[in-house]
Amino acid sequence: MAFFGFSGAKDTGNFRLNIQKNKTVVKSSITYHGLFHEYYFHTGKPETEKILSIEPFCGITKNLETQENEYYCCLATKSKYDGEGIKKFGRPLLNCVIVLDISGSMSCSFAGDRDQTERKSTKLEVAKRTILGLVKHLKDDDNFGIVIFDDSADELIEFKRYGDIDKEKMNEKITQLRTRGGTNMAEGFIEGSRMIDEYLKKQEKEDVHEHRILFLTDAHPTTGETRQEGLFSLAKKAAAKGIYTTFIGIGVDFNTELIEVISKTKGCNYYSVNSSSEFKRRMDTDFDYIMTPIGFDVVIRVEGAKILSIYGSPESDSAKDTTISKLSTVMPSNVDDKGETQGGVLVLKMDPTVSDGIPFKVIIEYKDKFEKEYQEITSVCFPTLNKDQNELFESSNVRKSVLLIRLVDLIKDFNNDEQSKQKARNFLDHLKSEIQIINDEKLNREVDLVNDLLN
Repeated sequence: MAFFGFSGAKDTGNFRLNIQKNKTVVKSSITYHGLFHEYYFHTGKPETEKILSIEPFCGITKNLETQENEYYCCLATKSKYDGEGIKKFGRPLLNCVIVLDISGSMSCSFAGDRDQTERKSTKLEVAKRTILGLVKHLKDDDNFGIVIFDDSADELIEFKRYGDIDKEKMNEKITQLRTRGGTNMAEGFIEGSRMIDEYLKKQEKEDVHEHRILFLTDAHPTTGETRQEGLFSLAKKAAAKGIYTTFIGIGVDFNTELIEVISKTKGCNYYSVNSSSEFKRRMDTDFDYIMTPIGFDVVIRVEGAKILSIYGSPESDSAKDTTISKLSTVMPSNVDDKGETQGGVLVLKMDPTVSDGIPFKVIIEYKDKFEKEYQEITSVCFPTLNKDQNELFESSNVRKSVLLIRLVDLIKDFNNDEQSKQKARNFLDHLKSEIQIINDEKLNREVDLVNDLLN
């Protein structure tokens, strides 16, 4: 279960692109939880019974500057719905509406596409191909519709039972879409929400479907969209009725204030996609995961120890001196061929008093979609360093997550002066050494990121 799956931003792709192109970057756009979600972590034995569970792994390592011991507890989070579990236990039936931006800017290509063939495709062309792949995941008893918007909103595919939709006509309508006009996101959302609202009003008994809007846009929403009739206020009102939204930023990153609004809205999540392949993976390969919230009002408490910092949750990255982490929504996560879960960690930096060897408790409380309450309690005790040990990691999870935390800290503190550059050069040596130990080749992209930062 991806703890970043709560909601919020799950990617740092545009941040990387901006650094590569020597553009001005917003440091707050790279986050601990966003970077964690780009990597896979070993979460221990697969969960087969519980909706949510936690397996703790401890780590003790030296601060790179002070050489004092730092104590980290990496909470590997998992769910019976992770990986193949989503197929075994099944995702719920869906009321799914795609709201697609067809404004003029969708005629541009993805800046992140390295494949020359793909770079010739516009964002709209990629979106159309991705939607045609996405619908293959729908079941006959799902309900489905498509809204398109530019200056105004129009119904492209009537909302109805997917098994009753003429697939040939649907594919033809999608394929024939062309860009036009400006961007009125609120109008698009209102039309998409109306489709589900009208369906629900006609139901004589309680509907068993999950309700979700997939909102796809390459526009940069502004904080004005949080006003009473703005896009995100509309999404919050819809969420109160059980209609949740997944926002896909096509080649754009929403600003951190808006991401925070999304992350605190029940059932909602947000992704940024910066290439055609990433778009396909998010909308096609990961479809069942991003459509299936499995836990709400999640509270994580620690009893018997003091937390200095929390990393890995969009709602608690800046938490200090607290023993509580509150999360609006969690989603299941994909699992790779090594049995590792995407972004499935929450990391606690603990007060050094945990070195006393006294156990403490990690408690997770949450509700399922039926408002049934659950509580899981896990006992944690930090190991003791031997005299000849400088550091100790119970799992590569801890080592990898601490490395990523330090990378984010480096970037957030970077001022492009000589002191910052020397600190970056020192970290680069540490990064290369850790990559050899962790044995995750994907981490080499962070070497490129630090080099781009220095250049």
